[in-house]
This record gives sequence, structure tokens and C-alpha cells, in this order.
Amino acid sequence: MIEFLTNNSWLSPQIDFLLFLQNLRVSHFSMFDNFFLSVTIIGEFWLPLTICAIVYWCIDFKSGIYLFSLSSFNVYFAHLIKMIACVYRPWVLSDKIKPVQKAIALAAGYSFPSGHSSQASAILGGLAFLLRKKVLISILLILYVLLVGFSRMWLGVHTPQDVVVGFLIGFSLVFVTNFIINWAEKNKDRYLYLFSAVNLLIILALIYICYFNTYPSDFVNGELLVNTRHSIQTVVFCYGNISGLLSGLFLCRRFFPFNPKDVSIKRRLIRGIIGATIIIISFKFGVINLFCKECDFKIVYFFSFLEGFFVTAIYPLIFSKMRIKI
Repeated sequence: MIEFLTNNSWLSPQIDFLLFLQNLRVSHFSMFDNFFLSVTIIGEFWLPLTICAIVYWCIDFKSGIYLFSLSSFNVYFAHLIKMIACVYRPWVLSDKIKPVQKAIALAAGYSFPSGHSSQASAILGGLAFLLRKKVLISILLILYVLLVGFSRMWLGVHTPQDVVVGFLIGFSLVFVTNFIINWAEKNKDRYLYLFSAVNLLIILALIYICYFNTYPSDFVNGELLVNTRHSIQTVVFCYGNISGLLSGLFLCRRFFPFNPKDVSIKRRLIRGIIGATIIIISFKFGVINLFCKECDFKIVYFFSFLEGFFVTAIYPLIFSKMRIKI
């Protein structure tokens, strides 16, 4: 698979396209760099999580379940493929590629597929699916997804193959996840089966990524091109987080479902603001500090699981069962 993705006949026209965009960027349109850096933020982990949480807590419980599941399944498959394929970034594949420097910080690890493109197509595609009767809004959401994919190429951090496969993963899961959630909704006990199956898949993937997969060991100036341990730590964090999210989600659906519409819009707004603030602070401070140093994978998994479980189970339990007026 790696050889197919990086052979010259397949890669050369993609590099040429990135060079075409690079020449446009450098010679005439560098003023758009900050715009595309802003566009691509929807693909970062914390923002889709916040969007899903607000829908789940404040708008519609079942739609929130769908979006959380969709986002989690997308992260699972996108990161698993990344770690199996181990495809380097465009500037490694060709020294002619000079990415926008500010974009490199958010483009660590392997390149294929584009995580930002897959996450944008999953979340915004999911929202477009939920709002499909509002055709104009759905079209605008899909156009934004395409803009995110283009931004990753404009910034020089992904090839077209990365972006296209990211789209395929995200958009495919929009429909697959809808089928799975509708199946589970027919009998609430099915959420326990889904809960067990998802956590088993996550554990198997973690065992494979951490202990059985082999990674390239290419060095430049005495340093690895990709810090494999940091990449694995990132995946462990993501899998811990989605394991916590889905565990809380399925347990909440089975044992203490709530209806956001049972309270006033004012209380839903307060609930959403407080919860979103907690998510953003935990990511901006907790996650950043966690990745500034190498931690034991079990510690990373535990804290990321706890964070996800808080979002979908503990926080809803506080305002639905303990009668706290938020």
C-alpha cells in the first residue's frame, strides 16, 4: 500500500499540482494564507468535539449521539489508516514543496489520509445530512468541506490523494453511522452491544499500533523524519478520548437519557457556554501540556478517556439527574 501511494507515476502529478498552488501563493496570493489557516481549524479535534457537545447538550439528544458517533468512528479509521500507511508529508516526498510555516505545527505525524479533511467531511457532512431539508444550508456546509480540503493543499501540508481519501472516509461514515444509530435506537439494549464492540475494536487497534505495526526509520541530520512515539501518543490520546465519549454516550442513552428541550432556551444556552468553555480550556491547557512531554501511554489513555466520558456522561448526569440548574 505504501509503495502504491508513493510511487513516482502516482505522486508526480500531485506534487506538480501542489507546486502550482505554491507558485500562486508565493507570487500573488500569500494574503490568503491566514484565511486558509482559519478555514482549516474545523478539522482540529477540539472544535468538532465542541460542536457535537453543544448539539448533544442543548439542541437534540439523538442528533448529538449521531454526531459524536460519526466523529469518533471517523477519528478511529482515519488514524488507523495513517499509522498503517505511514506516508510522509509532501515536503518530505519532494524538497520542492515549501509549506506555510504556521501550518506545520498542526501537521505533525504522517500525511495519509488528511485528518482535517475527513473530520470536516464527517462533522459538516453529518450536519448537512441532519439539515438535508434545508437545502441551502446543506449546500453551504458541503462547500465549506471542499474549502477545507483545498486549504490543506494550499498550505502545502497534504497531497490531493490525502484529501480525497479523507473525504471518502468522512462522507461514507455519514451514512454508515446513520444506519448504525437507527439500528441501535430500535432496541436500547443494542447500545450495550455497540458499546462492547467499539471498545473491543479500539483495544485491538491500540495493541496493533503500539506493539505489532512496523514504522519507517528514516533520518535527516540525525533526527527521525516522523517521531513515531509522538504519533502513537497522539493516536492513544484520540482513541482514549473517543472510547470515553462513546462509553459515556451509550451508557447515557441506555440508563439516563435526557431531553435538552425539557428546559428553557436560556438554560440550554448557559449549559452550552459552560460546557464548551470546559472543553476548550481542557484542550488548550491540559492537552497541550500533555504533549509537551512524552508520557506513559496508559496515563495518556486514562486522562483522555476521562475527558471524553465527562463530556457525554458526567456533565449530562450533573444537569439531568442532580437537578443542578444549568
